[in-house]
Amino acid sequence: MAVKELGKAVREARRNTNDTLLTMSEALNKSPAFLSAIETGKTKIPLDFVDDIITFFKTKNYDFPNDLVELAMVDNESAPLDGLSNQHKMMVAGFANSKFTKDELDKICNLLDEIHNFRGEASTDGKKR
Repeated sequence: MAVKELGKAVREARRNTNDTLLTMSEALNKSPAFLSAIETGKTKIPLDFVDDIITFFKTKNYDFPNDLVELAMVDNESAPLDGLSNQHKMMVAGFANSKFTKDELDKICNLLDEIHNFRGEASTDGKKR
């Protein structure tokens, strides 16, 4: 199984902070096998655990260049809808069932990037601005 994007980001963070799976697992009270399964994409990552990962690396003055929650949702092939307005839910369902061309999706992503940049948020490619 190929390493997913979240796994790549966490591995890079561990390299940059000189952490191992063992040191990270001890700090987060998770087994090294669980962390390895997340990094390699063998298991889906619980979205609430993503915050623990972010907090762990913040204590080491490491900020991820990408939005880890978005990476986790893409890697898990699942985006939670609870708490979203009906309009948001309809948009998500509409995109999931769309037959947009790559060109059309690029245009939509560009528009979303403009909005995210205006707000100072991460863009559609997950990069923080």
